[in-house]
Amino acid sequence: MNKLLFGVSLARKSGKITMGFDAVKDAVKEGRAAVVLIAKDISDGTVRRVKNTCGDRVPVYLTDYTQYDYSKVVGRLTGVIAVTDENLAKLCTQAIEIKEGES
Repeated sequence: MNKLLFGVSLARKSGKITMGFDAVKDAVKEGRAAVVLIAKDISDGTVRRVKNTCGDRVPVYLTDYTQYDYSKVVGRLTGVIAVTDENLAKLCTQAIEIKEGES
């Protein structure tokens, strides 16, 4: 399993994720979100709304995974995920940065 999906899976198992645009928006506004991950098959409008919601408060990453890929590890179809634990967010962020460095 990819390191990013592994990190998301760990966050889910520990109850440290929020899924769906509205729930993620609330987590960002309440200061609970440490990082926001967006599936690559989300509409441009939703991507724009997520980035506007997060602003400079929370890092946002458009990932190489689809909603279906995320559903395999979180248990439901979703394209917007917030990791609410700092350490798990670092794990996910490092996985993204390593993958970008390989390209």
